[in-house]
Amino acid sequence: MAFAWKGTLAAALIAGSCMVSQAQPAGDWQAGAGEDWKRILAAARREGTVSAIGSPQLATPFAEAFKRDTGIELQYIGANPADIQARISREAKANSITVDVVLSGASDLTSLLPGGLLNPVRPQLILPNVTDAKHWQGGAIRWADNAGQYMLKGSRYIVGWPVVNADMIKPGEITSWKDLLKPEYKGKIAAFDPRSGGPGQGVAAYLADRFGIDFIKQLYIGQDVRYATNPRQLVDWAARGTHPIVIGSIQSVIEQYRAQGFKLVVLAPQDGPGYLSSGFSVLDQLKGTLPHPNAATVFINWYASRAGQEVYARTMLEQSARLDVNVESIPDYVKPKEGVNYPDTYSEDWYVKVRPGVSKAVIDALGGR
Repeated sequence: MAFAWKGTLAAALIAGSCMVSQAQPAGDWQAGAGEDWKRILAAARREGTVSAIGSPQLATPFAEAFKRDTGIELQYIGANPADIQARISREAKANSITVDVVLSGASDLTSLLPGGLLNPVRPQLILPNVTDAKHWQGGAIRWADNAGQYMLKGSRYIVGWPVVNADMIKPGEITSWKDLLKPEYKGKIAAFDPRSGGPGQGVAAYLADRFGIDFIKQLYIGQDVRYATNPRQLVDWAARGTHPIVIGSIQSVIEQYRAQGFKLVVLAPQDGPGYLSSGFSVLDQLKGTLPHPNAATVFINWYASRAGQEVYARTMLEQSARLDVNVESIPDYVKPKEGVNYPDTYSEDWYVKVRPGVSKAVIDALGGR
């Protein structure tokens, strides 16, 4: 699921980043580094800067923390996923690279990766803090690509849950997705628009794969679901009671409203507890002559370390793929539960083989844009 939200995402969420992204001491994230690392770090400091592109929320916290930990300036370009994809595709195909590191979703699995336009990231992972498998979920560094070389996943968390306004809907009344088909909920449900790329289509594709396309029609069409294209608007509808049940919302916005006292409850339907996403955390690098190659390697290692992952997780409220990153502000409903089999929508097998078919079926069933 590559989040292709409109530019309003930045306006909707950027204020909230200040609330959850306060810089914390990094600790000795370079512990055990050898001579190769020291040479690269020295060369990176001579380069003086590194450039990255990704979610606007990360701009300030990343720039401040990376400078604090390395002494190197970070030139961060904040953009929505569609603009990120357009820019890096243009640069990769023209072999004119201006961005050292890319942080986005999984779209490159179907575009730049099969075209041979990505540089391997794995060989650049040097620090013991990063390469030691004991620090990672499942005992291994997490990758979106099957080769485990190009697209590093910083986070792995659960999405795809409905949210209700508990002042209007008793959470215990909805224990399964099929409960949403009850007549009393008609006209009371809103969703992030499932007809275009984004969290709405991600949930719809998950539901279509799980329950079939007829369920999609019964839910979205039969229940008169209203569509939103702005993540804040969707949660606001639930908070104000305009549509007390919403699908495809984002945890950072939910938590902002909960902090204001709104009784929003995230449900975990027994027949569909959600799926694994990696949000904006997928790091890759364009193939070609980079503007700051040594500083890029330093950034990659810092990002994959506990120091970098703590900043990312605190800012985005996404559960890190590292086991030693524990951020209290991350809500429990995004944390994978032991013993639950969640489909991983940020795997090459799902994204390339499954997602296109179910997404097309969803769009066709709902009449396109």
